[in-house]
Amino acid sequence: MNFLLAIILAVALLGFSSITKAQVTYAGTDYADAFLASGSSNNPVGADLTGLNFGGAGTLVVASAALCKGEFQSLLKFNLASAVALFNANYGTGHWIITGISLTLTSNYGTGGVQPNNAVFPMINSGHFVIEWLSNDNWMEGTGTPNLPTTDGVNYDSLPALLSGAHEILGTNLYSPPGNNVSVTYPLPLTANLVANVSAGGDVTFLFYAADGQIGYLFNSYSYGRGNQPLINVTAIANAAQLKILSGTFTNGVFHLTGIGNNNVTYQIQACSSLATTNWLTIGTATADGNGNILFDDLSATNAQRFYRFSQ
Repeated sequence: MNFLLAIILAVALLGFSSITKAQVTYAGTDYADAFLASGSSNNPVGADLTGLNFGGAGTLVVASAALCKGEFQSLLKFNLASAVALFNANYGTGHWIITGISLTLTSNYGTGGVQPNNAVFPMINSGHFVIEWLSNDNWMEGTGTPNLPTTDGVNYDSLPALLSGAHEILGTNLYSPPGNNVSVTYPLPLTANLVANVSAGGDVTFLFYAADGQIGYLFNSYSYGRGNQPLINVTAIANAAQLKILSGTFTNGVFHLTGIGNNNVTYQIQACSSLATTNWLTIGTATADGNGNILFDDLSATNAQRFYRFSQ
């Protein structure tokens, strides 16, 4: 087999295969949260809590208005700048797509039928609740606590303003008390609004509220800490601009490789003499141009079979 045919055969046997990094998952806690309470005649703080703030509480609450302590809704706000930075670092700026988003919640009051120490809160009980995405991130957490509510942040009366912008129900979930300090993860649908909001790398707000008359759900706020803060989990992979070899040609004593990848991303060019080995040698690097085109000249090619691959 002459040199030219050997090199072309090597590229052909590679099958122009794509090699991309595995998926990357970001996990981060929220930086603002609060529960919103309506109050009731059986709530020790008062019958009307709609104008009071509880942003400094160590727990968040979802409870039906049908329960004796009144209705509770909760807000969480995450910032996704670090997630976008992580994905850009792994795949190149903007060259990734989101394939999964979920929320993980944990409570030190996770046993059904238990009354939390603070009588402001309802008894823990199973039931259904809604997670809703809000476009309005313009709310202040505030400093109020269950024992010392304030008026310096978001409250139940803030809901009409919060819902005046775009908002979207992401799903109704069943809460079955799993036990104390047991995390529960709720996958979210990849709606256009949610994906666009997360991909932008700014603030993302979620609202939680009861979907039936039974639920009494407490989960830790980020203020409580101790490793049980609310988490958002976002998974991304390289986008559809696949990394692959397009052609290999031998001219003027040099073997030329062409390929396609993500714009302006630098790749390793690797080679080996047999596909039966896992010992790939990096023989150089090449940076894709603004259109994703990759060009590489193998100046070390010899009169022997050689296989090539691109790797990030």
